[in-house]
Amino acid sequence: MSRSWRAAGLCVLAAVVVSCAPAPAPVAAPPPVTTAASAPVEPSRAQEAVDAADASVTRAGATVGIAVLDRTTGSLAVNDAGSEPFNSASLSKVLTVLDALRGGQVTDADRELIRAALGPSDDDAMNTLWSRFGGQAGITRVSEALGLQDTTAPDDPSQWGEVQLSPRDMTSVFRYVVEGLAPVDRDLVLDALGAAPAQAADGFDQAFGLLDPSRRGPADAKQGWLCCLDEAVDLHSAGLLAPADRYVVAILSRQPYGYPAARQVLDDAAAAIRDVVGDRG
Repeated sequence: MSRSWRAAGLCVLAAVVVSCAPAPAPVAAPPPVTTAASAPVEPSRAQEAVDAADASVTRAGATVGIAVLDRTTGSLAVNDAGSEPFNSASLSKVLTVLDALRGGQVTDADRELIRAALGPSDDDAMNTLWSRFGGQAGITRVSEALGLQDTTAPDDPSQWGEVQLSPRDMTSVFRYVVEGLAPVDRDLVLDALGAAPAQAADGFDQAFGLLDPSRRGPADAKQGWLCCLDEAVDLHSAGLLAPADRYVVAILSRQPYGYPAARQVLDDAAAAIRDVVGDRG
């Protein structure tokens, strides 16, 4: 391969993926969030949290997109890069899981794959789900069903880590997990995320950002990491501040090489958000 990859943003399949998922059952997207145009003039806690996190980013050359959604008020706040598409890395695993669950034909074996793909971020499990549930077509289905604005399937059908998505779209994705899934499916996803070990299946330390152990309150989050497209690393943390799940947070970044420095950027941003909204909303 001409690409140099690092862990949980990688999917390499031998053949072009062919959609094989059953026709999904009709599903309603979550209610629309309040955008900046219709939000109250007084800054919301979501906006305060985004501003604080944005101010914490000081690493030269780092592009960090930040979005915070308050599910109680419907207020969504983003920084300048909050609607910018990033390489998804393993965040695309959540979208593929939603497509599988929406299809209504998930077996017990599939549920074990979902737990492995979301918790320890197992790439082999994701490869199987990607192939079984339609790959690119599944990303398109979920994007259309949830009304995502910045999400597109990868040009290369074998590279699920190159799904393009934005921080604001990830808040819609996690909002759907809580509000749109059947309870049994919602619990499957949240339990898998909540059980994420510090060390991923490939050995990568995924205890950063929303899962930073030094500032970790309750959180159900999916982490993503990918190297080295466009001479950069992609490092992401997105999820819900549990147990109330009031605040949905997405911090996506494209940074210069060096995972320790990149992790610190996400740790600082997540800590700034927690300082504003608190761990329990």
